[in-house]
Amino acid sequence: MKTSHYFWGMFFISLGGLVLIGNLTDISFQWSTAWKFWPTVLILIGLSIMIKNQIGKSVIAALAGVFLALSIYSSVSATTNLITDDFEIVFDDDASVSYDTTKFSQDYNDSIKTAALHFNGGAGSFKLFSATDKLVDFQAEGIKDMYSLRRNDSGSYSEIFFDMKGKSVKIGKQNYKNSVEISLNPNPEWDLNFDVGASSLDLDLTQFKVRNTEINMGAAALRIKYGNMVNTSDLKINAGASDIDILIPKDIGCEIKTDAALSSKNFKGFDKIKTDLYRTKNFDTAEKKLYIEIDCGISSIDVDTY
Repeated sequence: MKTSHYFWGMFFISLGGLVLIGNLTDISFQWSTAWKFWPTVLILIGLSIMIKNQIGKSVIAALAGVFLALSIYSSVSATTNLITDDFEIVFDDDASVSYDTTKFSQDYNDSIKTAALHFNGGAGSFKLFSATDKLVDFQAEGIKDMYSLRRNDSGSYSEIFFDMKGKSVKIGKQNYKNSVEISLNPNPEWDLNFDVGASSLDLDLTQFKVRNTEINMGAAALRIKYGNMVNTSDLKINAGASDIDILIPKDIGCEIKTDAALSSKNFKGFDKIKTDLYRTKNFDTAEKKLYIEIDCGISSIDVDTY
């Protein structure tokens, strides 16, 4: 039997077995870690080419097929988990859906020095551009009563939770709508947390004092523009297959750490320090610094200055 037969035979057997196990059992595994071992396939293929012994070539080719199946299944599973996060859209032509625009806000007082926003938006279009005299403003367009807003205060610290209600949305013949425009008060120092699915996320943070930003998203398009309002800021991105664009001021020092082996990376004005670590030329001398960590699937990542 040809070596290629062992490779493709074990590939389809393994892939089918993994899909079957995933469909019929509740076995939990950290697929987002497993897919990172895909280079093993290349190593095994290289070994099979070098080895002359036919039995050895067949065994290694079969193992390469197994690892390729595992890599493909784990990559798809990890991305799917990020996209869905138990969120379900049900298409029903007979469904009666009511769309409207709802405004939410929370008052601000000057005793609030630090604040946190936890935004859970599912799939949709989300923007943060403008400032407000309130602590926060939200304008949501979509299914009526889709979101809830709550607040916890402790001394000079305020915590805002803006969440999508439920995980299942039924839509009829009309197009699905879920868009939110966010406004923040520029006075407090902010910690921002976004948890979204297959979405478009557009953040202009230039006029806000942002200490930390954490973004968890599925197959999404992210555009984020940073300012220089604080001395040190951290940005963490965990994404599926995404298009990521980041703009930073020229006068700040920036460090980027990536775990994105299958992604295209374009970091203008950065020096490669070592594998997966990049810094701007002024990193050591700049007074203000931004630290970026990106963990993503197959994505396009662009970082530029303005």
